[in-house]
Amino acid sequence: MRWVFRIVGSVVVLILAGFAAVSLVPAEKIADLAAREISAQTGREVRFTGGVKPVFFPVLGIRTGGFTIANANWADDIPMIKADSLLVGVELGPLISGVINVRELRITNPAIRLETARNGAVNWEFAATGSTGDAATGDPSSLPEFSLKDGRITGGSVVYIDHAAGTQTKIEDVDAAGAFAGSGGNAVLKGGARLNGEPIDFNIDIANAAEFLAGNLADLSASLSGDFGKLNAVGMAGYNPPAAKLKLTSEISKIGAVLALAGKDAGLAAGLPKSAGLTGRLTYTADGKLFLREAVFQLGDTKIAGDLDLSLGDRPFLTANLAADALDLSWLTGGSGAEGSEPQTKSDGWSKSVIDASGLQALDAEVAFLAGSVDLGTVKVGKTRIRAKLDTGRLVVTLREVQAYGGNLTGEYVLNARSGLSMGGDINGAGLQLKPLLTDLADYDRLIAETGLKFKFLTSGQSMDAMMRRLSGSGNFNVGAGEVIGFDLAGMLRNLDASYRGKDNKTIFSSITGSFEISDGILQNDDLSFISPLVEATGEGQIDVGAQTIKYRIVPVAFSGKDTKDSGGISVPVLVKGPWSNLSFRPDLKNLLDGELDAQREKIEEKLREDVEDAAKKAEDNLRKDLDKALGEGLKKLLKK
Repeated sequence: MRWVFRIVGSVVVLILAGFAAVSLVPAEKIADLAAREISAQTGREVRFTGGVKPVFFPVLGIRTGGFTIANANWADDIPMIKADSLLVGVELGPLISGVINVRELRITNPAIRLETARNGAVNWEFAATGSTGDAATGDPSSLPEFSLKDGRITGGSVVYIDHAAGTQTKIEDVDAAGAFAGSGGNAVLKGGARLNGEPIDFNIDIANAAEFLAGNLADLSASLSGDFGKLNAVGMAGYNPPAAKLKLTSEISKIGAVLALAGKDAGLAAGLPKSAGLTGRLTYTADGKLFLREAVFQLGDTKIAGDLDLSLGDRPFLTANLAADALDLSWLTGGSGAEGSEPQTKSDGWSKSVIDASGLQALDAEVAFLAGSVDLGTVKVGKTRIRAKLDTGRLVVTLREVQAYGGNLTGEYVLNARSGLSMGGDINGAGLQLKPLLTDLADYDRLIAETGLKFKFLTSGQSMDAMMRRLSGSGNFNVGAGEVIGFDLAGMLRNLDASYRGKDNKTIFSSITGSFEISDGILQNDDLSFISPLVEATGEGQIDVGAQTIKYRIVPVAFSGKDTKDSGGISVPVLVKGPWSNLSFRPDLKNLLDGELDAQREKIEEKLREDVEDAAKKAEDNLRKDLDKALGEGLKKLLKK
């Protein structure tokens, strides 16, 4: 910002010229003098399109019409600064002794264009070609004694274009008021504007403005507020090189408004928490490193505390140690914690809300995280210790300890946003309680048991619904002793009655084991083994994970201590069908009838075989008797002759 001092120095000459001229020098000459002086101080062509006139009342000063300051030669061919008018009024007495007390400063409709080139060059770096004074050096001590009582900007605008990043930020409708107490004194700037279309109010107080403008660290306090909430910073900051030591506090009430301020689509907030916040001590060093200590982030009702280090550059890199008592991430899966989300029941199926994972491309990171509990919307877990590594949009989460549903989960989870969105994992579970797990996953609370689980999976899609319908993988499970509430399998098999409940209205079992394969969201199991004190059974069928439906067949093998014949000679298959939220159990009568027909057919065929054999034997015996009789009679006739 040394160019500020160069322009201030030029204003000194301009005012003195206007004072000396009074009526002796034509306005055009004053304009030429002012243009040459500011051009010399900035190295840019300056033009006054409306002339320059002295002002004698109520203050001594000058008034200009429109003026422009040229852009850098590498930048767009649009003036860097353009304004409709400028008014500067000073106190005469101090001016005679070389002290500039500006009582009034008015700039109307200034349009400022700031640009960063692909090679990092900036258009606000000026190169002076000459100077009539020492103000161009940018040294605060070389600036004439200067103060500003009342400065105002109306109808201003600022456009910042980053050609390397391909981004553009607009600040419009700037109306601001400022004051500067003089060398070593404070400067105040406050007002309002629209940033990327969003209204904001700002207030900045710099304790030693001259030091700050010279690029040195200076005490300051700043606040920003608007529809998004408010942000406050107190501490020290400088800009050449950029550096800061600040205490930050922020309260974000509308994340959509924050996205709009950043030039993003506010609609993306539909999948984010309704509110957010941050407190902490921020240090930014001249070599581009940022340290955040004693930080507390708030996402909805969740608070996350810890320390973060961020190295900026072509690819920012973040390291962090974070902890939370209770972490609510239900908004990631379109849960009720998201802004703009609507309550959704499990019977509605998986969420179709678009998952925005574009933030994974913003930086690389290594994070250690500890939480007392984590709510993922459909799944809830207890104490969690994980390490996460993010590399160019690919997030790998290592589960070191995840206490879930009375047991523990370990393994690895991957979320990849390099091209589209995909996820996969290799998860091992031990000691998991099925009742709460299945209640969360499938709204099914009638299976009480403990299980071990191994599960590998891979899927892709922009929503949970799409991912579940494309799910593939494999695994196995081993369920220990337990019971199925409201399902009397043995009674159903004995009575051929799907509504049979029995005395205890449940089925007790010793174990359930099996393995499965998943393709296109459909889980196939062919080797279920169900063992209980009353009945043993096998099972096979499909679980459509995407549609949240089941079509499964359980076939009894034998009752305890007896074979199926001792139990009436009938083995009754049971069909389990329907949506997860409303499963039905009924005997598979068609297969039962087919089995009985097959059995009767075998009996009939056996009877026919026996009848044929008996008839053949009788025919053979009769034929033998007839032959014997015929032979006997023939012999008798021969002997008589």
